Amino acid sequence: MHSYTSIAVGTDGSATSLMAVRVAASLARVYGATLTVICAHYSASGSMLNATNAELSKIDIVSDSEARDILDSARKIAEEEEAPEVRLTTREGQPAQVLLEAAQEFGVDLLVVGNKGMRSLAGRFFGNIPGNVAKKAPVDVMLVDTRSQGHA
Repeated sequence: MHSYTSIAVGTDGSATSLMAVRVAASLARVYGATLTVICAHYSASGSMLNATNAELSKIDIVSDSEARDILDSARKIAEEEEAPEVRLTTREGQPAQVLLEAAQEFGVDLLVVGNKGMRSLAGRFFGNIPGNVAKKAPVDVMLVDTRSQGHA
């Protein structure tokens, strides 16, 4: 039987990303897996200066202190879903790249992301975080349908 031992999920604090956290935490409980919740953040002098205009127009900017608050909300959701072990981490950088690097660093075998932006016109032309993760991840990726939140 196939099983996951380490599941990671990305969040930016949006309702749709927290929906993905809930799904990932529930899966962690079912599989008895470690859950890693990842929040990418930017500093004014850091990686944002290296981003293209297309990337900047699509990304919600999250500060380091906001990232800690977002992770606190995600931890509460993971506790509600009874995830057995929860690891919270924040990294500076572009969200898709941060998720991929953290997944490798923590030996993740399933990455969970919300599908926000996948059906948008901008997402089709410029790319989107879930699509970029799905294309580049060396592990299984689950896309959570977040349309019920009205933000897909």
